[in-house]
Amino acid sequence: MLSKMSSGASAPILAPTPGVVPSAPKIVPQAPKPSRKRRLWWILLIAIAAIGLERGLHFAQKASGPATGAATIIRTAAVTEGSIERTIRLTGTTGAEKFASLITPRLGGNRNGSGRDGSSRGGGGGSAVVIQSNSRGGSGSSSSSSSSSSSSTSGSQDASAAPTISSTNGVQTGGGSAAFRSATSRISRTPTSPNSTSGSGSNSNSSSSSTSADSPSSNGGLGSTASALAGTGTAGGGGGTSEFMLVLQDAVKPGARVNKGQVIAEFDRQYMLNRLEDYRASVAQMEAGVRRLKAELLVTRESHRQTVANAKAALEKARLDVKTIPVLGAIEAESIKLAAEEADAKYKQLLAEVKFVEIGQASEIKAAELELMQAQLELKRAEANADRMLIKAPINGLAVMQTMFRGTEFAQIQPGDQLYPGMMFLQVVDPSAMIINATVNQVDVDRVRIGQKATVRFDAYPELQVPAHVEAIGAMTRAGGMRASYVKEIPVILKIDRMDPLIIPDLTVSVDVAMEAEQQASIAPLAAIFRDGEGGTPYVYVKAGDSWERREVELGLKNNLQVAIRSGLKPGEVVAEDAPPMAPDRRS
Repeated sequence: MLSKMSSGASAPILAPTPGVVPSAPKIVPQAPKPSRKRRLWWILLIAIAAIGLERGLHFAQKASGPATGAATIIRTAAVTEGSIERTIRLTGTTGAEKFASLITPRLGGNRNGSGRDGSSRGGGGGSAVVIQSNSRGGSGSSSSSSSSSSSSTSGSQDASAAPTISSTNGVQTGGGSAAFRSATSRISRTPTSPNSTSGSGSNSNSSSSSTSADSPSSNGGLGSTASALAGTGTAGGGGGTSEFMLVLQDAVKPGARVNKGQVIAEFDRQYMLNRLEDYRASVAQMEAGVRRLKAELLVTRESHRQTVANAKAALEKARLDVKTIPVLGAIEAESIKLAAEEADAKYKQLLAEVKFVEIGQASEIKAAELELMQAQLELKRAEANADRMLIKAPINGLAVMQTMFRGTEFAQIQPGDQLYPGMMFLQVVDPSAMIINATVNQVDVDRVRIGQKATVRFDAYPELQVPAHVEAIGAMTRAGGMRASYVKEIPVILKIDRMDPLIIPDLTVSVDVAMEAEQQASIAPLAAIFRDGEGGTPYVYVKAGDSWERREVELGLKNNLQVAIRSGLKPGEVVAEDAPPMAPDRRS
């Protein structure tokens, strides 16, 4: 039989044998596969057999004991000598014992700018008071009616006429109160033209008493004075809310070291400085106005005194004229009698007006001084406000910036934020003395006492441990939040006894407060203490060569891990933490 290889073929091709007819291919039946359910049963049977074999071996080993020569592992621990403490654990955060909280200033002063423009009852510029009266021409001349308007010169004043107080610049000064005008009904104020001059030789227009005393155009006191001075005040006008806005302009960097007296924050005070300058100018103007008012009222008083003297001279002249009645006719005699009576009445009236003139002038001066005092007070407030807007460090320490609600979240305060008065925005803490603000559960607070020693551990520095002691215990439980809490906690303050440069405010800590302590005691692990039944005598297994010795012990102070041995053990001995073979495992 020859085999041929076709070109490029990978397998030989057998040539058919001559005379042999190949048989037809047959179908070989496939072996049946086990069902899924049967496979699961086989797996379950194998697992049961394995578990049974393992249990059988365990019970057989337990019944026959350990094999000869097999090693049993027993945990052991050495008895040590030292101090043992029973502690309670607290959690809290660090804080500064000495700190200064800085709040935004509360600015004082009126908001309407009263007195800021220099308006005052005694204000105004350079007005001179002129006393005028309608003069009688001489002996025997008829007097003009007080209700009629007349023009006269100061050189021919009539003692019987009422004086008129006028100002040379349109600003009424002196005798402005209603009480003064009602008491001295014959004294009226009439503004003259700005070009008129003051003095005894100047001409001025006088008005009737009905026009000067009752007319709305006459000076009514403070109202007209303020309106007249409104245009002469200092620049700035009334106060606005922008002067009292608190916008943080500059501040130290958070965490920076600051010194006492150093400027650590500044609020925008440009408007307040403008207000301060306005009040300084206003106070200077009002002081000058008060001095001018006193001088003008002094002139008024002297003028009124001169008027009284003229009236007295007129009365004496009238009395002399009365002596000439026998040589006069009946009509002239009657006229002289009437003139004498009129001069007497005028003189008595002017004498009675003297005290009212003095009272009126005193009230004018007092009102002007009160307004000056108010302006001086506002000046002091403005100076204090400008100083308050510069924040200085009260102590040496570390600057800690506070947070505020900005937008939809809390963020640290920064320059450019507008704050409200009385808001704490910065703290200066002294890092040389720190405390722990912790809390204790209400069921454990009766075991905490002031002065107890403690050990502080820091979450940020696991290797750092510092001593502390209980400084204060709160008298009431800490207030709960929005949801009622049935686990109440009481605040506890601990003072750190040894400082470390790594300690800064607001670090989370755990504190182990020592409730009790035993010094120079033999200490064994609590797991090595066994008992025969509950309340039985405690004992331990002490290693003695290749065997274990059972020994009764007297226990002292214990905590969650260790216990003090008062008798039965010595430092250096090895005890078993697991029961030795063939010994009952009865833990303490």
